Order: sequence, then C-alpha cells, then structure tokens
Amino acid sequence: MDRVTGALRVVGNAGGLFHLRDGAVVAVDSPGSPGLETLLLSSGRIEESDWTAALVESVETRSLQAALLARGIKSTEVEDLITAVVLDGAFATAAGEIEECLVDESIDHPLLAASDGVATDLLLSETARRLDAIASLAVTLSPYRDRVVAAGRTESAVVTAEQREIIAHATGRRTARDMAFALGRSLYPVTVEISRMLGDGLLEIAPPATSSSCSHWGLTSLRPRTPATQTVSREADQASSLPTRRPGRAAPDSGTV
Repeated sequence: MDRVTGALRVVGNAGGLFHLRDGAVVAVDSPGSPGLETLLLSSGRIEESDWTAALVESVETRSLQAALLARGIKSTEVEDLITAVVLDGAFATAAGEIEECLVDESIDHPLLAASDGVATDLLLSETARRLDAIASLAVTLSPYRDRVVAAGRTESAVVTAEQREIIAHATGRRTARDMAFALGRSLYPVTVEISRMLGDGLLEIAPPATSSSCSHWGLTSLRPRTPATQTVSREADQASSLPTRRPGRAAPDSGTV
C-alpha cells in the first residue's frame, strides 16, 4: 500500500470505503459508523442550517473545510474529527462481515480528507487493538446484531449522564450501531460503554420477542456502484484489508467522540 492513491472498497456488512493518498488513509466512509456531519451537529459545533450553507458554498469553492472555517470551526477541530471518523470507520468495517475487497477507480473524492492521513500500518494496529479491547470485556457485544434493553436495576443504580442517555435509547430494537447514530457518537466508544453496562447489569440483551429478527436493522451491505476494475488477491487482501479479531486482553478505552 506504499504510495498508493485511490480507493479500497471493503464489501460486506457494514462494509467501508477507504480513500488513500500516497499510501495514507485520508478518509473512510462506512454505513456502520457516524460520519463527520453527525459528529459536528451532535456536538453543537455547528447548526444544521450552517452545515447546509457550507455544503452549498463548497460547490463553488471546492473546499468544504474552508466553508467550515469561515463559520467558526477551528482547523484543528476539523482534523481531529476527520481522524476520529477514519479510525471509527475502520473499526466499524472490521467489526462486521467482510466478503471481499475491491479496488474502485470510479468513486468521488471525499468531501473532507485528513491533511496527512493515517498510515495504513497504524490504522491496522489501532483497529486490531480496538477489536481486542472489545473481546476482552466481560460481555462481548456485536455492534450490529445484539439489541439491548434497560435492566430492572437502573432506577437504583448510580449512572453517568452518558449512561442515562444510552438507557433512554435502549428500547430493545437498537443495536450499538443504531445507538451511535441516535446519540451522535462514534461506534467504538458506544460499543465499549454498552458492553460495560451489560457487565454491570444496567442493560440486557433483548430477547428475540422484543428485538427485530432482521440482522443489522436498517443497514444494507456496502456494494460497488459500478463494477470494480480490479479484485484484490487473497495475498494482497491479507496485507491491505482490516484485521480479524484476535484474542487479547488490551485495556479498552471508551473515548469521548
């Protein structure tokens, strides 16, 4: 992947689209995790009307980042959020089902890309660390399959404001992925928090009668919009695709994004 500029499409559920520039990943789009727009709006950094205006303005200026800067968003904030989206998108892709990896030359450039990007080896190691951290928890949660519901002891337990927010959305029909979009937070920290809450008895896995029987509720596989020009070989797939879960006892961190 050294010095490669292009896009790698990971087909699956949730799947993901990895934009590369000179060998670094500068953007990741995955239906499994919230993107920059969701994180910006949910954090209150920008109003929806200003975001829409920035999109319109960027059509002429060809720079969404410049439009955001003009509305008071600091360049460091934008870069930090883009990096968070890249890391979370990689985790979301690896935590799902991976069918194949394709080199896709017929894709649009991302609206926002990290200036320096994330080196592929660092992205792979960080994604593996996050998968291991999830696996090391007392209760291992599938962010796309398992739906959660509030447990009976939540009324008497001492919970944080973030946990109360999660409990309020724990209807038995939402997965960690659904929660992340509803809360406007990255998938990884939400998955970690829900797993811990399951271990503490604040949440329970919803029974089949409560949860929907459809896997990955409201989520479709990410498929190429046009036939790919090249299929990555199994050998290249092992080097460039995201890692599978491995046993580990890495200490999970929930993050704040």
